[in-house]
Amino acid sequence: MRSALLRGRTVGLAVPALALLATAVAPSALAAESPAGSAYGASASVSLLPGVLGDKGITVDTGKIAPSSTEGPESAQVVNVPLKGLVTAKVISSSAKQDGSSGPVDSKASIVDAALPVLAPLAGSTPTARVISSECKSTPDGITASSELAGLDLGKIGKIPVSTKPNQKLGIDGVLQVIVNEQIKHSDGSLTVNALHIKLLGGDVTGALGKGDIVLASATCAKVAGNPTTPPSSTQPSEPGKPGTPPAEGPGQVTVVPVGAPETGDGSLAAVTAR
Repeated sequence: MRSALLRGRTVGLAVPALALLATAVAPSALAAESPAGSAYGASASVSLLPGVLGDKGITVDTGKIAPSSTEGPESAQVVNVPLKGLVTAKVISSSAKQDGSSGPVDSKASIVDAALPVLAPLAGSTPTARVISSECKSTPDGITASSELAGLDLGKIGKIPVSTKPNQKLGIDGVLQVIVNEQIKHSDGSLTVNALHIKLLGGDVTGALGKGDIVLASATCAKVAGNPTTPPSSTQPSEPGKPGTPPAEGPGQVTVVPVGAPETGDGSLAAVTAR
């Protein structure tokens, strides 16, 4: 009888103890939040068919190259980078900084003197670029993002316009898709901008390279709390009986991204230039 009571007490004590343990563990799990800003120079995760970069097919997963974060390290750089033969670059770098613990955020990534041997079979020659870069900035007024593609020539794949909206796509059906100035809005309100996102679509189409993704120059910024310093509306006041007029645009500047537009920032200003 006594042993049964002891067993009952043990069980009775064990349940509160487990509940206390769960309470103690939960906060640490919830504390794992995304940094205010982050960036990386390049990443590749692809499976290539035989004959693309050699006689045999290869699988490549580089992870994030030259990653940085507002939580540290705030900057990173690597030189003379061959991404397993897919991409080569003289310098790949990134930085992510925040003014104080809750101030404005600035994240950027760049690739200097890049070449894309993986696209040579489709482009007719190896595409090169002097600079491939992206940047996002977050303030209480919102998040803005931009990309720069200097001297990039994709040959037969297609031409990149001098000025273009976010998420412009070109490529070859069933083989390749290239997304220029890709902007992705996440559920937590943060925004990622990828200067160039190369998607290998696989398939059995003639000229197929394989399947997977290559991302060049990626930057991410989270929302910043505070009071906006500019009026919420980007349109100028209208005269009675006349609709409001949009603000004038500077050279090479693109329009404000519509609120709620798919895969784009919420009201963010986005621009991409090629020269």
